[in-house]
Amino acid sequence: MQFKDYYKILDVQPTATQDEIKKAYRRLAMTYHPDRNPENAEAEEKFKEIAEAYDVLSDPEKRKKFDLMRDGQNESDYNYNKASRTSSSNISDDDNFDFDYFKKKTSEYSEFFKKFFNKSNLFKGDDFSGSITISLQEAYTGSRRLLTVLGNKLRIDIKPGIKNDQLLKIPEQGYPGISGGKRGDLYVRVKIENNNMFTRRGDELFTEVYVDIFTILCGGEVVISTLSGDIRIKIPRGMEYGKQLRIKNKGMPVYGTDMFGDLFVKVKYHIPTDLTDDEITELKAIQSRRNKN
Repeated sequence: MQFKDYYKILDVQPTATQDEIKKAYRRLAMTYHPDRNPENAEAEEKFKEIAEAYDVLSDPEKRKKFDLMRDGQNESDYNYNKASRTSSSNISDDDNFDFDYFKKKTSEYSEFFKKFFNKSNLFKGDDFSGSITISLQEAYTGSRRLLTVLGNKLRIDIKPGIKNDQLLKIPEQGYPGISGGKRGDLYVRVKIENNNMFTRRGDELFTEVYVDIFTILCGGEVVISTLSGDIRIKIPRGMEYGKQLRIKNKGMPVYGTDMFGDLFVKVKYHIPTDLTDDEITELKAIQSRRNKN
């Protein structure tokens, strides 16, 4: 986007007084006024540019902000015509000219004006970023952190179901703005610690449970841990080693909703090596009967 030098547009020096700015505007505006240049699109655009420049330079606060913005621009690139400015001195305040024509007829400010004279963006402070680490349990239930940001105490609320590496934006908690501009924003990246019991994939959780061989052979129930507490689940008789059971709504909360993902439980079992003589005798009897059948 091209920088607009409003002083150059009005053909005045940056040190011009308000009276000089007003006279320059009146002279140029009368020259390019649409009423004096009917069906002349180029003159109309020039008039809008002149009116925009006057809108800024005639307002002390806007002019101050523009002067700050203009710092760093190469003033040697601009040639100011003193003779043409002084020739406007014969224009008096009594001239019959409508200073509000621009505001009455158009609101088509340039993109330059909209970008740099919008208070939400003008001289906004820099953003500040950091990170925090929470447990998977905190990601499940939600959490809260008290942070010290640029010397200020700030409470950060973390909603249930937040993802690993998710970026939270806290508006206007960054560095202070300049000349009345808004503060920058605070960005907090949330890291979630690995959990030894659960693996997370999106909103689903995965875990495993070991059961005894007799529960596998006969079926039964076992107690397993979830992030919302212990629950009992049924083990189907003769379940294959490593097969998964799906427990609905026992996964992670879906961020920003009241829904939950599912928990997948992989069932495994150990072969016992400490059977007693009586247990071995009973098993052999079962084996013998099955072989006969």
